[in-house]
Parts: sequence; C-alpha cells; structure tokens
Amino acid sequence: MWLADLALTVASFFLAYLLRLRLQIYVPEHTVMDLRVYLWLLEFMVPAWAIILPMFRVYSEPGMRPFDQIVRLTKAIGIAWLVMAVLVLYTNKDASSRLMIFFTLGINYFLLTSYRVLLLKLKKHSALDVRYVAVVGSGDAAQDLGTRIEAHRDWGLTFLGVFSQKDVRALLERGGVDELILVAEKETLDEFTDTFVLCEEFGVTTRVVLNFFPHSIARMELLQFDGLPLLSFSTTPTNEVLMILKRIMDIGMASVFAIITLPVTIVCAILIRLTSPGPVFFKQERCGLNRRPFTMYKLRSMVDNAEQAKYELEILNEMDGPVFKSSRDPRITALGKYLRRFSIDEFPQFYNVLRGDMSLVGPRPPLPQEVDRYERWQRRRLSMKPGITCLWQISGRNQVSFQDWMKLDLSYIDNWSLLLDLKILLRTIPVVLFGKGAK
Repeated sequence: MWLADLALTVASFFLAYLLRLRLQIYVPEHTVMDLRVYLWLLEFMVPAWAIILPMFRVYSEPGMRPFDQIVRLTKAIGIAWLVMAVLVLYTNKDASSRLMIFFTLGINYFLLTSYRVLLLKLKKHSALDVRYVAVVGSGDAAQDLGTRIEAHRDWGLTFLGVFSQKDVRALLERGGVDELILVAEKETLDEFTDTFVLCEEFGVTTRVVLNFFPHSIARMELLQFDGLPLLSFSTTPTNEVLMILKRIMDIGMASVFAIITLPVTIVCAILIRLTSPGPVFFKQERCGLNRRPFTMYKLRSMVDNAEQAKYELEILNEMDGPVFKSSRDPRITALGKYLRRFSIDEFPQFYNVLRGDMSLVGPRPPLPQEVDRYERWQRRRLSMKPGITCLWQISGRNQVSFQDWMKLDLSYIDNWSLLLDLKILLRTIPVVLFGKGAK
C-alpha cells in the first residue's frame, strides 16, 4: 500500500498537468510552463509523502475500519498540505505554479482515498490476499476470537474453525492452513510447546493470543534482544522515528524561540539586577524523565532567599495536592509578577530543551519533594520527558485542580502525536500573551 500510494502520488502530478493544459483553453492568460518547470513539486512530494504517511500510522493496522483509515489519511495529507503551503509562501511561486499545486494535491487525495475504498471492496468480495486461519484452544476466549475473524472478512482471512491441541497434527497434515492462532491460558502455556515445534516443521505461521497479562493501558510489542524474544508492555510512545522527529522539532523550534526571545531576556535580566539583590537566574533541581534529576533554569522572579521562606507560607497555598502556588506570595518581586504572568521567567528553559533535559511539549517537571507525595497512579506522568508547555498550560494552568492536572498529563501521554504537540504549541501562544491562569 505504501508503494501504491507513492505511485498514485506520481500519477496525480501528471494528471494535474494534463488538467492544467486543458484549463488553459478556457483561461488563456494563465500560461502553462513546460513540464520540467513543475518537476520540483514531484521531487518534494514523493519523499515527503513517503515519510508523513507512515508517521500517521496509515499502514500499521491491517484490520483497521475503513472510516478510521480515511481519517488517518486525511490527517496525514492535511499536514502535508500545510507543509506545502509554507513552501509555496516562502518560495513565492507564481499563479501558474500555485494552480498546479492545488490540482496535484486535490487529485492526490482523491486517488489515495478511492484506492482504499476499492481495495476494501475487493478484499470483501474476492479472493484477494486470502489467508486460511485456524484457532487452537478451548473455552470462551478461543470461540470469541473465531467469531471476530468471521465478522471481519475484509481483513482477507478465511476462518477454518476452532481446534483442540490433539487435532493440530491431523489439521496440518491435511494442508491448506496458512496461520495457526493459539489462544493460551496462563496455566496451559507450557502445553503448547509441541504445537510450536510442529508448526515450525510444517512451515505454518504461528501466532499466540496472550490475554492473561493484567494491563489496560500499556501497548504490547514483541521485540528481539540478541536473538531472545521479548514481550514488551509500554504506556509511552515507542516509535523511534517519531521520537527522533520530536527531538529534531525541539532543537529547531527551541533555537528559533531562544533567538526571538533573547532581546526580552537580556532586558529583563538587566532589570532583575537593578531592582532586587541576588542572581539573575534561578536554578532548581527538578525531576526529569523517569525521575532523573536535572537543573532547571528560570529568570529569578522572587527574592533571593525564596526557597528558605517557602515552608512558612503554606497557609497561602491556593492549590490542592503537593504543589505550592499562590497569587499572594510575598516572595514575588514587583518585576517578578509581570515575568510570571506572561511566562517570561521561563524563557531560559529553551536552554534546557537544547540540552535534552526537557522538551517543548510535555508534563511540567516537578520538584523531588512533590513526587514523594504523589499517589501511585500519578507517577506515570514521569514516564515522558518533561516540557515547557502541555495540556495543563492551555487548560487554565493554576485554575485547574491538581487531580485534573495529573489526568491531563496522563491523557497527553496516552494520546501523544506530533500533531498534538503542534496543536498545544499553537494554543500556548495566546495563553502566554494574555497571561491566562498564571500565578
């Protein structure tokens, strides 16, 4: 499907050119250039589409519902269109090129969605990609799996039935089996050893349903470590390509933001020095990924001995849970009120992002003493690299209760995507500009 999508992308370019030639008959003032003039579009689209489509997991689940496939494809093409729009904006392409781009993108989306609809129809009504599958096991779990396979013929699977272990040899010797799915119970897993060996001898693909591990959130993956199979359960994103892209985005955007905010940072640093005694920067140990300690930097917005005086002001705390926030905090300097309201004090954290301690988007890094007071379910928020902004910042910040804050962070981890990071960054801008929810 990936190769077919790329082939259809190339085809959409040539179809767009033919349509552009046809349109010139009716709109003569829009001159059509030679085909070679527009080849830059194809040179950009093919590698970009080759990367962006897998990023949105368009191909990762063969049994995905048709509607979900179209939704993921639409999101992927939507992001690709935005990238193309930025490219056109900065390269100042003429009207003829912009029309060519519009036609190519429209035809491309039509071809990719139509191809999927057609493929699903063929899978449902023909013998395309049919694999014959037998289920081995006993009890309701094996019967339930068989029912699921029969209900999804568009997956390209033909269900042969549920068999007991003693019938496996006769089944394989009779032939016609492509895959054997073993529904194992914790107590009977050892009994499948002979079945595994038998399937290897016959060259039949073997799959195992392991539904006895107690997990409701973690995603399961089968990996290999030096030839040893590892069954992995992870509640955090594990796609290495996407995490590398997140890191590249962090470095690129943090560098830009650091340069843009540098004049403001310098001016505020001078004002801090002139208006209150003490250092310009405030350094504090915070908990990073999986509670690794790191030093976080801020512009100082409080008096110099603020940390020592904190425990005497617990009565002023306006937040529930183990965190301390107060709009009446006497330790905040006159300048510090403005720095905190518009998050200017957090500008030095772009340095933390460049160092790799933090990300632009992620759960806010807590203090070690706060983590010591976390409930067990709340500690999972430390399983992803902390960030400058996250769902909490765009949902009211200090107006949100501690319990809801923790739930927002876990929701971010469970639903993470590059698109979600971009949405949070865009929604953070007005929150910072208007100082919403800051204390």
